[in-house]
Amino acid sequence: MVKATCACVGDNICETSLVGLMMEAGTLHTLAGKLGLSSPSTLRKAEELIRLLAVQGGSRLSLSMSGKTVICLEMAASLTGASLDKNLAMKLSGLKRPQYVGMSQTVSRLLNVSPRVSVTDLCITHSATAATDLACHILKQYESSIGMRRKDVDVSLPVYQTAAVNAACKVMKISVDKRRLFESSCSKRTVYQQLVDAMTKIAQEIHQHKTVKGGTKRTRTLMDMVEENLRDCSPKKRSREESNEDEDGEVDKEADFEAWKKKILESAAAATAAE
Repeated sequence: MVKATCACVGDNICETSLVGLMMEAGTLHTLAGKLGLSSPSTLRKAEELIRLLAVQGGSRLSLSMSGKTVICLEMAASLTGASLDKNLAMKLSGLKRPQYVGMSQTVSRLLNVSPRVSVTDLCITHSATAATDLACHILKQYESSIGMRRKDVDVSLPVYQTAAVNAACKVMKISVDKRRLFESSCSKRTVYQQLVDAMTKIAQEIHQHKTVKGGTKRTRTLMDMVEENLRDCSPKKRSREESNEDEDGEVDKEADFEAWKKKILESAAAATAAE
């Protein structure tokens, strides 16, 4: 009698698990279709993440089946190079933006999975391509400076890539949605902000160095152009072209020209010093 009861209970558990798996698969394909995800590799990765989340304690999260599925679909899309509308994903998950971001970070830590984020992609997404070079230089300099003290820093992680873009845009005065940038970092606010502050100092040094170099070159070129124009306007050169001018007039013109030349050079030097 006891054995029969146990067998009956076991059958019920198996049946419940099977029904649950079928419901998850149905939810997955329905939501994937709404998000425009049809790649078999993306769907397989999402199924894998959903199963792994169940093993890692995902049932303890206050997430509906739709919420878990959408978050896993977004991660799978990122890992396989597919694109989706994040605003639509949040809507389908049934979560508000702060909740969605927080739960995504929690799921990411549980699964030990970080979505692929790069400086180039972030700059394109946020219409800040002008900051790409500076952000890349920031990352290289940060890696070289921090590498002297720590060997476990991986600047390819989203938090470093995102902080570098934020710092570059701040120094170059490029307007971006800082909240959306932070959401791409997959990190805690305090950690992210510390990195942004450190990288902003590096960005300021790099940007200032470039500005000084560019300013020096421009000043020298300006003075050269003034000198060249003055030589072109020289009375000696004009006298060769205008042979009918008398000698006394030439002397007077040259004296006037020297005074004018001195005044122009002093004005140019004062202007460049002011810059």
